[in-house]
Amino acid sequence: MAKYVVLVLFLVLKFFTLDNCFFWDNVAGYSMPASYLLEHGLFSFVYPVNYVSEPPLAHMYLAVLWTLLGKNLLVAHLSVTLFSVGVIWQVWRLCEKLNTKYTSYIFLLAVLEPTLSTQLILISPDVILCFFALLSINLLLENKRGWLAVSACCLGLVSIRGFVVCAGLGLGYLVIAKVIEKKSFKEAFVYVFPSFIPVLLALGAWFLYRKLETGYFLYQPGFEYQEHRELASLSHIIKNIASLAIRMLDSGRIIVWLFLLVAIIKMGIKNFIAFVVHSRLSIIYLSVLFTMSLVTIPVTNPFGDRYFIVLYILLALITAQLLSKVYEARKIRIVFVGMLLVLVSGNFWVYSEKMSKAWDSVLCHLPCYSLRQEMITYLEDQHIDVNDVSASFPLNAPFADLDINEDKRQFTPVDWDKSRYIIYSNLYNWDDESINAIHSKWKLQKELKSGLIFLRLYVPLDEK
Repeated sequence: MAKYVVLVLFLVLKFFTLDNCFFWDNVAGYSMPASYLLEHGLFSFVYPVNYVSEPPLAHMYLAVLWTLLGKNLLVAHLSVTLFSVGVIWQVWRLCEKLNTKYTSYIFLLAVLEPTLSTQLILISPDVILCFFALLSINLLLENKRGWLAVSACCLGLVSIRGFVVCAGLGLGYLVIAKVIEKKSFKEAFVYVFPSFIPVLLALGAWFLYRKLETGYFLYQPGFEYQEHRELASLSHIIKNIASLAIRMLDSGRIIVWLFLLVAIIKMGIKNFIAFVVHSRLSIIYLSVLFTMSLVTIPVTNPFGDRYFIVLYILLALITAQLLSKVYEARKIRIVFVGMLLVLVSGNFWVYSEKMSKAWDSVLCHLPCYSLRQEMITYLEDQHIDVNDVSASFPLNAPFADLDINEDKRQFTPVDWDKSRYIIYSNLYNWDDESINAIHSKWKLQKELKSGLIFLRLYVPLDEK
């Protein structure tokens, strides 16, 4: 019953967000590459240097849908909605495998996690990644190695991060075969490896094609985000570890970790270790965490909450399973309800203006779409040319790529010396210096606010 209620509520919420444009990294990671393929051909997936360098499966999928059904925002929404429903279904299947009396509660703990519930209603390729990751986990647990090969191949072709998750699943499967199923290493490897041959061949072919076309396996010189793809210094690595810890605890997720600690204390460390060693989900969680850490901690790329969405789901399931072992029926229902309330409240954990937030991972960002349109309307009413107005990420993409139309307008990059107007929002996650500058050297002309989101139009202090 719970899965159907969640599906209906999701579809209702999705219906009211069908006018929402692309948001955050999904412009560069989904809208722009798909538009490029639509214009230049489905197999033109070595993109220009200023585009993302990702495997093309998700982009080709959207480009095909736009070819068949027309290029518009509604089709883009529908492209992800199908996978959103699939994610919800796969989470339910995982919950059923826990063999507890509290499947519905555990299911809600997973799907109401703020990052997952927010991503499900965005036009986000991370939903496609999440679907194939969860499908692969279910197939892995069921030892359906043939279908696992297909699912893992799709997972690896969604994005580089998808391949990293896929590598974690392969490692986890190998450990499960060795530790739980008591196979020798050779037997375990022969048993597991064939399921991951297709993804290795497909990714290898894609890398080779890029090398032949561009001279580089991955990022070409001049890549817009090159500074985010470099090896981190020791101080930056420490900063990344702290950032990862914050990601794991933020937006209400601290409640999951607190009750995980409670469960460990109640059952004892020896029993907990024994549980982990014999828990397939725990082994998968640790394996994916390991591979994800290898590609996030040592590099300069700032990572968002959505990077770890699969880990959030698995941790919620593992924690709930442990709690069901240490609490009696009446108490555990109270615990689960309390955890759910804290997780839902995590959508509204917004800090001071100078503390950054992963806005694509909390539902409280939703007013930004109507505020953006309201600000554009205000500019038009005031006869202010949009091209004379400056803005920052995530509002500075071309309107055509945000709204999927023929509108060629775009807010210009912020230039403190040359900009005539600046739109400032708490969505920007600006550094302290920029925030101080906009408050001290610019004059507020118009403010729009809804919920926890604001958009403000500024002009220079000496503006007449």
